[in-house]
Amino acid sequence: MSIQKNKEIVLGYVDAILINRDFSKFRDFTADDFYIDRSAVPEAIQGEDGLHTQMDMLYSAFPDLDLKVVNVVAEDDMVVVRFAAPGTHKGNFAGIEPTGRVATWKGLVMYHVVDGKIKEAWANWDDWGLIEQLK
Repeated sequence: MSIQKNKEIVLGYVDAILINRDFSKFRDFTADDFYIDRSAVPEAIQGEDGLHTQMDMLYSAFPDLDLKVVNVVAEDDMVVVRFAAPGTHKGNFAGIEPTGRVATWKGLVMYHVVDGKIKEAWANWDDWGLIEQLK
């Protein structure tokens, strides 16, 4: 698989699943044993249900979240995406009651593409920076 094709797979996943939240396309982009190792979550986010739960929590706290791809870097079967996601804090997040503040969550996610599907991802989001913006 080419580096360009791997980037297209990852960006298709980001657009369909993370931005548009169209989980009917989840299997188009992910392997059966897909998981995300997320720095702030003690256990890996497993499969469609795990990711759906995370996204629902995030969008309930920031209903107007505007997830944007800032940069994409790829080498071999790895694709790294840098994100910026501004949104208005309108729901409970990490025990913080809604503040009405606009905050920007930033993060890096490295995706591993195997046989045309995302098998695993490692996510590092600046949760501390987001929480500081809400205080």
